Amino acid sequence: MDDIGDGRGALTATAFSCGSCGAQSSPTAKFCSECGTPVTSATRSAEYKQVTVLFADVVHSMDIAAAVGAERLREIMTELVNRAAGVVQRYGGTVDKFTGDGIMAVFGAPVALEDHAVRGCLAALGIQEQAQVVAVEVERRDGVDLRLRVGLNSGQVIAGEIGSGALGYTAIGEQVGMAQRMESVAPPGGVMLSDSTARLVERAALLGEPELMSIKGSGLPQQRREPPGRRADRRPGRLPVQWHGSRGCVVERSVTR
Repeated sequence: MDDIGDGRGALTATAFSCGSCGAQSSPTAKFCSECGTPVTSATRSAEYKQVTVLFADVVHSMDIAAAVGAERLREIMTELVNRAAGVVQRYGGTVDKFTGDGIMAVFGAPVALEDHAVRGCLAALGIQEQAQVVAVEVERRDGVDLRLRVGLNSGQVIAGEIGSGALGYTAIGEQVGMAQRMESVAPPGGVMLSDSTARLVERAALLGEPELMSIKGSGLPQQRREPPGRRADRRPGRLPVQWHGSRGCVVERSVTR
């Protein structure tokens, strides 16, 4: 396989050689067009993408596991992940992976989306809505408080297949790590936005005033915006954000450069 540059951020070649017959296959092919052999050594084209990354995670998942047992936890997580994945797909995102007690999703890859940040925010709110539906049943049946934290960050990542396609399509880079940090500092039942995401949605959502705080691993003081304690404007084009309400809250954390 010969590496080429196409001027659009592609990092790998446009064709692959079959390991069995030597025939050329496209980078998206899973089987050789000539002999039908699985193209296991091929890696899909990896590209730089402008995306919004979303992490959703169950609060105190280990405590819940201890309270309900492994089989019941599997049932709860299956229901929760299926509902969350449905929301992500509704807003044009891709579920990147199941993280054990939550999901990572990407908006803007593999299909580019100009409004990836807005879609990510809407998905975050939708996920919190669905989590609350599941939480009602979990509380009734198991007596356990089920809540999620959701974090969002926007920026450039490298998206493509990892490990000759064996591990599937994913996004990697600093921006993915920051999205995970946003999730870790989000309030239970709430959503936390990085500054990069907030700038992209500031005309579509109301954000609170910033205050300085520290986020592990960032190395610099960060800014936090608390909710203003009221619903966002419901005019066309505005995100239906409800602060501290049943749908969670959207908060901004600003990354100081």
